[in-house]
Amino acid sequence: MMGKTPTKILLIEDNPADAGLVREMLADSFKEGYSDSAFAITNAVRLSTALKLLDKEPFDAILLDLYLPDSAGLETFGGVHMHSPDIPVVVLTGNKDETAGVKAVQEGAQDYLVKGSVDERLLAHSLTYAIERNRSLLALRARSGQRPLSGNAKAKGIEAFSGMVGLSDGFKSIASIISTVARTPRTSVMIVGETGVGKELIANAIHALSSRSKCPFIKLNCSAIPSTLLESEMFGYNKGAFTDARGDKMGLFELAHTGAIFLDEIGDMDLRIQPKLLQVLENRAFRRVGGTKEIPVDVRVIVATNRDLEAMVRGKTFREDLYHRLKVIVVNVPPLRDRQEDIIPLAGHFMDEACRSSGVHPKRLSKEARDAFLRYRWPGNIRELKNLIERLVILTDSDEIQPRHLPLEMTSEGVFSSSGAGAFMPLKTSLTIEEMNGDYIRHVLNKVNGNKTKASEILGISRITLRERLKKTQQK
Repeated sequence: MMGKTPTKILLIEDNPADAGLVREMLADSFKEGYSDSAFAITNAVRLSTALKLLDKEPFDAILLDLYLPDSAGLETFGGVHMHSPDIPVVVLTGNKDETAGVKAVQEGAQDYLVKGSVDERLLAHSLTYAIERNRSLLALRARSGQRPLSGNAKAKGIEAFSGMVGLSDGFKSIASIISTVARTPRTSVMIVGETGVGKELIANAIHALSSRSKCPFIKLNCSAIPSTLLESEMFGYNKGAFTDARGDKMGLFELAHTGAIFLDEIGDMDLRIQPKLLQVLENRAFRRVGGTKEIPVDVRVIVATNRDLEAMVRGKTFREDLYHRLKVIVVNVPPLRDRQEDIIPLAGHFMDEACRSSGVHPKRLSKEARDAFLRYRWPGNIRELKNLIERLVILTDSDEIQPRHLPLEMTSEGVFSSSGAGAFMPLKTSLTIEEMNGDYIRHVLNKVNGNKTKASEILGISRITLRERLKKTQQK
């Protein structure tokens, strides 16, 4: 999951109708975590205006129309990309301009979309990948203390890994494997571990330390896309391959050429698609859906899973030949409960990070709170720890976090109080809807200055559910 700060998209589009349509499509269909109040679109109608905006403020991604009043075609893309090479660009083209879109991808664009044929899902999907890649790079630079110089900046050393902190033997073993495999840029890597242990962070580190770090790093969650669409997402398609294929489309493997691709939840990949992935690994080439031409590709494949692939092979739900081709290097990531030495260092790291991003005074865990952290089993692993720290930073008034501030699952010392300014209200990591009474919701909203998006994240519910709960409490 990405950061909690609003996602900023620079839309460079001079047609008001097209700009309005983009806003509507994103508001309706953007990937979870990017609701209409969690991202912000800034519209520029001229290239010159866009470049001035890029000088003034940072953006997570650029959605670019190639034809503007003061620039046209590849000149437009070149002007943006040369000015801000560290921000991924998704190009918008007309039906007659697809050649320019393909050339823009070859010149460094993340993707191109054709006006009139792009739907809400495809627009959200394309921007999601652009933003994930950009934020991964920014996080790696931040951890290494680098200033954002360009999209090609390379973080060196284990200390540069975003969110990867630890003292345990398990952590040191993982760090050693990462450093070794990073030096072999064609070797496939399989990362195995429970949900929330940080598999994506390991993939980021492998790519960042490799000789491919200056090239694209494309990510795909195999469980997030229907199996009927996964093949075309991975390998692209040719015009006429299916009803809605109005033109040729590059897949993620082509976009990742010379770089790497990260396939998360590989165990959820449909059996019918697995032979094509095996072909890429063995022959370094593939065909688009509906195509006959072999397309060569140079890409490192990194996969991750929380499933027992050996058992799936025995059950005939995962191909044995693909399994052995993927497991050239295996990184087994132990759960947080087996890495007790890492719990407090990670908590401190996330605490510092959350305090800085929230603009609050530094906080610390008391000895008793640290003891509670060490006793807890952390079923959600590092992700659960990070989310809890963020909630504690926002909802705790004092500079020192005591056992009474911790979730009820971790300690029985919390006492509910809804009276008086600054009164403490104990957290729960998994509230039921019935337990979210008006007092609790208003308490959380007050702590986040009325930000409903942040409040819904803390409560673990959607904005729609939050709105419904607020309406019900007002009616009582």
